[in-house]
Amino acid sequence: GEGSPALWTLSDDDTTIHIFGTVHILRPELNWQTPAFEAAFEASDTLVFEVDLRSEEAQRSIMTDFMTRGMYDDGRTLTAVLDDEKEAVISAAFDSVNMPISAMNAFEPWMASINLSTMKMTSEGFDPEAGVESVLTEAALARGMTLGYLEKISDQADAFDNLSEETQIRMLYEAALMLDDSSKILDVLVDEWADGDIAGIGVLAASPDGTGFPDEAYDAVLTNRNKKWVPQIEAMLDEPGTVFIAAGAGHFAGPDSVITMLRDKGYEVKGP
Repeated sequence: GEGSPALWTLSDDDTTIHIFGTVHILRPELNWQTPAFEAAFEASDTLVFEVDLRSEEAQRSIMTDFMTRGMYDDGRTLTAVLDDEKEAVISAAFDSVNMPISAMNAFEPWMASINLSTMKMTSEGFDPEAGVESVLTEAALARGMTLGYLEKISDQADAFDNLSEETQIRMLYEAALMLDDSSKILDVLVDEWADGDIAGIGVLAASPDGTGFPDEAYDAVLTNRNKKWVPQIEAMLDEPGTVFIAAGAGHFAGPDSVITMLRDKGYEVKGP
């Protein structure tokens, strides 16, 4: 990489769009803001995230559109859908973060997987409040920037909730198998991100061969969402001003990235 997080720029006569890949959870001591980032951010009047997580409406939506979709409503339980081998591995993983699997029994496998990974990361010193979105939200509010969003919380929930049960279980099982190494893997990913190594990010987090996701999950979590974001970014060029898009770095790396899709449509996107 070039030694700093990657930044792309797409523009026309009266609009400039800066695109910045984020990491949602970071170690608080990491200093990732660079002069190039600060110049682009300070020049922008609108900040666009993946989703609204801050407003009162968003807080209600997290409960009604995300948490509830991640819970069984048909009498099943998590342990009931797991075979003995997978239950043993997954139960041991939850025990390692001081959470009995019985406390997860109401959750579908995809939600249990998110909870497991988050608990492990926070126990290893990562903090969502140190994540890029949290930092930029505070800065944007202080500057009075307009906030925009690429999707709704329900869209993110659907990306996971509509996966087949087999795929969800596989994701949870693999997260459990790799739990002890997960913080090391995230440290490597953050190193690649901080260095601006887009190829490295692609290999680790945005490749159908490297994510550890089954094809169905790769398409749902990355490719299909990227396809929906591209026309929204194109539409931003119709309004004058300067926009700063901050969304997960995996969406801007790999063979099916937003950047690749924009360039394939003929746009000149400056950056790596």
